[in-house]
Amino acid sequence: MQPNSHVLEGAWFLDMAFSKGKRIEDEMSKRIISLAVNIGCKEGAGSLTVTRLCKELNCDRRVIYNRFRDINEINLMVGKRCNEELIENARAAVKENTSYYDDFMKKIAAAFTYIYEHNGYFQYYTTLYEMTENGIQNGLLQALEQLIEKGKAQGEVNAKTDSKRAAECLWMITTGISNMLAKNTAYNYQNAFDTMSYGVRAVFETMK
Repeated sequence: MQPNSHVLEGAWFLDMAFSKGKRIEDEMSKRIISLAVNIGCKEGAGSLTVTRLCKELNCDRRVIYNRFRDINEINLMVGKRCNEELIENARAAVKENTSYYDDFMKKIAAAFTYIYEHNGYFQYYTTLYEMTENGIQNGLLQALEQLIEKGKAQGEVNAKTDSKRAAECLWMITTGISNMLAKNTAYNYQNAFDTMSYGVRAVFETMK
């Protein structure tokens, strides 16, 4: 996988079973992912290889391939872990008794700032996605779609809203601008935040 690639294609990630049986999920699997997160987020995807994992864990390559199909799957698992951290931080930023759209906006603002505050490797993993027959797969994207579906159930979002498309727009606005901000020291944080907020609220208007 190239370090600057943000897309992994194929539906294999959604089906964890190998032809010879289900993938092994044990303590070693957890150790592999923990090490992968440490390497990927500190040194970048280019440093995360099966050879490096085997060397650090002092194991045979079969130990890795008995648990994961390839390094692409491991990178996706790292991305999932980063997005879980990002989402948990966003949820913690919201207080009780907040209106639906204020709650939504505060979560997006928290996610935007969290991505900006981390290094480029973490930013890369939060935007890593997979193209499948069911569309784009990314933890943050799916969390946004769930928020929109929640709004529909509460009567806050128009029932005709395409939750998947709206979530994709919000995801691209949030991660795209936060990454631009992090990579360009001449781009003022407040200006970037205001632009992001403007785009998000424009999507909100189509959802009402």
